[in-house]
Amino acid sequence: MFHQLYILLAFFYTIVNCIAVSDSPGDFSQVLVLHDLKLNDFGGEGSSSVLEQLSSFDLKLATYDSNFTLFYEDQPRYDHLILFPSSKKALGLSQQDLMRFIEVGGNLVVVGVSSSVVADSVRVFLNELGIYPSPKNFELIDHFNTVDGEVELTEKNLVNNKIITSLNAKYHGAAALVSNNDLIFPIIRGSPTSFTANPQQGPVAEDTTWTFGEQGFLAVGLQTLSNSRVSWVGSESLLVEELFNWTFQRTGVLKLQFVQHYKNEEPTKINPTLYRIKDQAIYTVGVSELVDGKWVPFEAKTEDDQLQLSFKMLDPYQRLNLQPLGPVASNEDSDVLDTFAYYTNFTIPDHHGMFTFELDYKRVGVSFLEDKRVVTVRHLANDEYKRSWDITNAWVYMASAALVVLAWLLFVVNYIYVGSVNVAKKNV
Repeated sequence: MFHQLYILLAFFYTIVNCIAVSDSPGDFSQVLVLHDLKLNDFGGEGSSSVLEQLSSFDLKLATYDSNFTLFYEDQPRYDHLILFPSSKKALGLSQQDLMRFIEVGGNLVVVGVSSSVVADSVRVFLNELGIYPSPKNFELIDHFNTVDGEVELTEKNLVNNKIITSLNAKYHGAAALVSNNDLIFPIIRGSPTSFTANPQQGPVAEDTTWTFGEQGFLAVGLQTLSNSRVSWVGSESLLVEELFNWTFQRTGVLKLQFVQHYKNEEPTKINPTLYRIKDQAIYTVGVSELVDGKWVPFEAKTEDDQLQLSFKMLDPYQRLNLQPLGPVASNEDSDVLDTFAYYTNFTIPDHHGMFTFELDYKRVGVSFLEDKRVVTVRHLANDEYKRSWDITNAWVYMASAALVVLAWLLFVVNYIYVGSVNVAKKNV
């Protein structure tokens, strides 16, 4: 307890070094909605309720046949993009445009449907990510959970409840297979009794079925290493506000407010570039989460959510779970406790060279956090080694040397004075 209090006091004493991220959350509200008038006439009386869930965004509606532009002078004109189904295979949007859009930080929602084709550029884009939607006229079928021709979905179909917390919908749409891409995670899956096939092709067979059981996914999410997000859903019925908020980065957004390390005996010298072997190092980070447009402390409540530090050269010499310190202010001049501090205390390994303090936090449903700090670890200087009398094991050898010297002195004294020869008797 005393040790944690010491670290906390040292933490408040130091100057907080924030990473290069905007101090305010911001509101990325510009959304381009592309649709086909034959399939989605948002201007008519049958306008989808989806637009009502996007009322807080700055929407721009455009058809695939219109002269829309996604980029202006190599920069995206919109922060988010929604692609509704199309009745044509060719669009005025290439696979390279979509890939480039997410590479520069854009977020994308792709809506599928079983009764129409997936445009070639969109299909190639999804396949490159590792998402494989079912072909035209293939739909999810589940004879055990069907009411009035539609599949009933419940919370049992949820895979990750960090994005969609509740589910009670009737589904009529497509399903997708996913690859083993680590950046992809399913959100909603089919039940064990479901499959994806074309009802018009007669009896179900292996070559006429796209998915079987829980391998068919109805909603899939992807988060790139740059924290851009992509969502695919097989029907408009799954377009809920929670999905939009996650994809458009209003929820599940984390930020490193500060990262600092220092020696235990020098708490005022933050982020030194030089350590000595066997030094005690303290590593501290502050993490915030975006909630309702404000940064609040992010607390890892489960073991799976723990943050971890790797102190590595080529391979980690130390891999440690960060321990919680509690809510703190990200700025020493502020009284607002907007971040949660974590720390760990460890001994620098007995190996000199170039080491890295590495925080690599990747969890499903939240932003990826990554930070690397390179430091030099040196060996002990000649005058920094322990003297002989400080080493307990050396006392035996030191005592032996002293006894040898003492024995030699006693021998000399004995030879000269004690053991002298009687000269008178010798000359007789």
